Amino acid sequence: MMFKVFFALLSTVCIASSVFSQGKISGTVTDGDSKSTFPGVKITLVELSKNVLSDIDGNYTFNDIPEGKYSVQFSYSTYLTKTELVTVVDKTTTNLNVTLELEVAEVEVVEVVHTVDKGTGTSLILLQKNNAGVVDVMSSEQMKKSGDSKVSDVLKRISGASVQDNKFVVIRGLSDRYNFALINGAPLPSSESDRKAFSFDIFPSNMLDNIVIMKSATPNLPGEFAGGVIDINTITPKQENFHSIQLSGAYNTITTFKDFMTYEGGKADFLGFGARERALPADIPASSDFATLTKEQKGALAGAMDFSWNGIYRKAMPNLGLQYTLGKNFELKNDSEFGFAFAYNYQNNFSTNQVIRREFEEQAEGVILKSELNDTAFTQSVLNSAMLNLKYSWKGKNTISFKNMYSVNSDNRVNLRHGVRELDNDPHQFEKSTNFWYTQNNLLSNQLLGAHDLKVGKLNWNLGFSDVSRNIPNLRRVIYRKYALEENDPNEQYVAVVQNNGTIPTAAGNMFWSTSKEKIYSASYDYSLPFGNDTNKVEFKAGGMHQYRTRDFVARNFGFSQYKPTGSTFNSQLLLLPEDEIFAPENLGLLDDGQGGFKLDEASSVDDSYQASSLLSAGYLMADAKFLSKFRIIGGARIEAYNQKFNYIEAGSNIARAIDTTVIDLLPSVNLVYSPVKKINVRASYYRTISRPEFRELAPFAFYNFIQDNILSGNPNLKRATINNYDLRFEYFPGKGQIMSISGFYKDFTNSIELVNRTGTSGAPELYYTNVSKAQNIGMEVEFRSNFGFMSKDENSILNDFVFYTNLSLIKSSVKTSDVIGSGGDRPLQGQSPFIINSGLYFTHPTQDWSVNLSYNFVAQRIYIVGNVQEPTVWENGRHVVDLQLSKTFKKRFEVKLNVKDLLANRLVLFQDLNGNSKFDNKRNKNPFVSSNPSSDDNYLSGPDNVWQEVSFGQTISLSLKYNFGVKELTPKK
Repeated sequence: MMFKVFFALLSTVCIASSVFSQGKISGTVTDGDSKSTFPGVKITLVELSKNVLSDIDGNYTFNDIPEGKYSVQFSYSTYLTKTELVTVVDKTTTNLNVTLELEVAEVEVVEVVHTVDKGTGTSLILLQKNNAGVVDVMSSEQMKKSGDSKVSDVLKRISGASVQDNKFVVIRGLSDRYNFALINGAPLPSSESDRKAFSFDIFPSNMLDNIVIMKSATPNLPGEFAGGVIDINTITPKQENFHSIQLSGAYNTITTFKDFMTYEGGKADFLGFGARERALPADIPASSDFATLTKEQKGALAGAMDFSWNGIYRKAMPNLGLQYTLGKNFELKNDSEFGFAFAYNYQNNFSTNQVIRREFEEQAEGVILKSELNDTAFTQSVLNSAMLNLKYSWKGKNTISFKNMYSVNSDNRVNLRHGVRELDNDPHQFEKSTNFWYTQNNLLSNQLLGAHDLKVGKLNWNLGFSDVSRNIPNLRRVIYRKYALEENDPNEQYVAVVQNNGTIPTAAGNMFWSTSKEKIYSASYDYSLPFGNDTNKVEFKAGGMHQYRTRDFVARNFGFSQYKPTGSTFNSQLLLLPEDEIFAPENLGLLDDGQGGFKLDEASSVDDSYQASSLLSAGYLMADAKFLSKFRIIGGARIEAYNQKFNYIEAGSNIARAIDTTVIDLLPSVNLVYSPVKKINVRASYYRTISRPEFRELAPFAFYNFIQDNILSGNPNLKRATINNYDLRFEYFPGKGQIMSISGFYKDFTNSIELVNRTGTSGAPELYYTNVSKAQNIGMEVEFRSNFGFMSKDENSILNDFVFYTNLSLIKSSVKTSDVIGSGGDRPLQGQSPFIINSGLYFTHPTQDWSVNLSYNFVAQRIYIVGNVQEPTVWENGRHVVDLQLSKTFKKRFEVKLNVKDLLANRLVLFQDLNGNSKFDNKRNKNPFVSSNPSSDDNYLSGPDNVWQEVSFGQTISLSLKYNFGVKELTPKK
């Protein structure tokens, strides 16, 4: 009995000793090949079955380890596994630093080149930490967690970035025209015919490794930006082969299985290639020849315009998606390796939006409602993209890559409008109209890249070609009007708006064709030469860039008008026919009874087309110096010579005009980085950048946008903007994939380019581009990304699998508008929001292969259209957007994802801030999380602000199934 008691007491003492006698094991893992620290290494404490991963600096720690002897194992793919024995002593830290070596075979020499996967969050945090300037990144790993299918959706998750119209990115509160877009380091042309912008909904996210936004300049970056340089990097062959296919379907709460209007289109519409079957008929002569035709000839020619004007209701099908990816590596002789990555993406989406548009006017008795138009917009969008990237490397020091992408993005839109104008007059003007609008964007992108580690220095080069075409074929509309005090007045009828002669954009029977073809040929190269050691090191870099860009824009505007044959009259009864009959072939030209039907007229202006080109040549010198292991300075200058040629016809005078200018800019920059410890960076920078007028911004061509009910014109007298930029940033990298940062920035503009509302115009509002002499932009960005492991001492705690991220931007800008004619006073920059917030919470189960992601996005109100003394500025109110994703993987092969996009489905509200308090005031919209129905309600319009436009959305619920065919690690290359 005594023996048992003694044994129990002894056991208790031993257990207590083991519990309270604890120490630590910590150290750093180094790559024996590159001599740099090694993140992502799996470290196992064998006896206790504990696992950790080395952080971004290669560091690791095991806490609360009982006294004793242990085996610590270090493992990473393609590296030799290493096991070390250590002894842990009570209340002390045992240091264990390890260097991992590449695998080698017996007798034969084996060389394995370890390539960092740039699609992981950890690798991009490392890029962010070590980059010369201020950058923000989004990896493919993060894109998968958020469930975003297009780059335009991904960009709104990045700190300081927001998205307008679901495709244009705004960075640091600066409109899309102040960004510069790259693909794999080569410049992208503008995808839009009517603005300086790139439509990022062209790119599917499954084709990308990462997106990098560079917010501060170094001499090797393009000098034409103020918001950021956006570099889209497509997937490349990796150390592991990959092969997968994914199918998806989606249900939208206000679209799917509901009535959806379309019309007779083309056989290839479902593939996105519908422009050809909507092309201008070959029988239509050139504009100069058309102008010489008689009215009889125009009446006969009307029959060539044999298009369907009949809207067809069908049930909207669920959205469909297909993604396929394949990547392989092959070992070749002579220490070389070849790999390829292929991806295909197809999306066919249906959407319905309810839109209310209003116009107001200030009169002596107060603000009155002039018009209210109710639109239903039916849109079928097709994205059809393919990508093939090839990579060849030899001797571990030379790499040649050939990257190719082709994308077709089309929108087939039908807009039904029903509303009333002239509400302050008797009679009112009631309106019914239908608009058919098809748009096809084609993008071809090719880059040939080389990277060479020479005996002395390194050489990198990039040859790029991009071809973007935007086709709007046969945009057509039918418009009916009725003049009465009440719409149901039986004494008045709806009559088609067809002119006696000529055409106007707001008339029935109007038809518009335009094509914009833009090409960019580019070449860039740089040579770097390092000196010194890891403690004190200087790298000199020199290089250049050349870019030749062309654009050819052609537009033609036609319409039906009333044909009055000689000795006869126009049959006015035709104007009462419904839209599916009015422009039928039997009503075109000379009718059977001798009366006139409709003839064809052209309203194209000589200034509707233009040709333009530019040649940019740039060179730079820079030095990147590191000294005392804590200080780094990156400085130098870039010189850019820009020649622009622009040929157009001056409106009204028919005089041919040409712009041929060459401007040389010297763009200095300096970036300072102080790292008191490995995990902390303090950055400060100054750089000078510019923003040049886009071709479309110079073109005096006027385009009537039926959807927005406004006219857009260019200005050939625009000047380039110059910007002085200042940045300050603090960065802390506590561990794997984690970051805490705070940034401040200030930008001083001279001759900033803005889109404003022209004064003294009647009818549809006219927007045009102009220079503003002075503007400032100041802001702060905060970013935080971390797991909850710091709340537990257990390295295996489930809290490590919860990741929270958030980024917040606070921005204030001021535009001095005293020199702008018709200015309404100083204001913020167009498109600038006072604050932007992105947040998300991830959870990934450590053993059951399932995850949850909840994300939130909010962009505060911003100027949508700049006003003037006659017309108040139009603001876009903020929307709260919440997305949810659930994901589960079965047997490492099948992956199922359930996504709910835009859970709250808040309305988009555009308003005029009449009381000047910089917020939306309306009696019915007290709770921003309530999606109220924008039905007619006296209280809705009685608020202090004008509700200029409202757009309703629905939630989208999607389900996808992905199958991985299996991956195979690249074996050591002999």
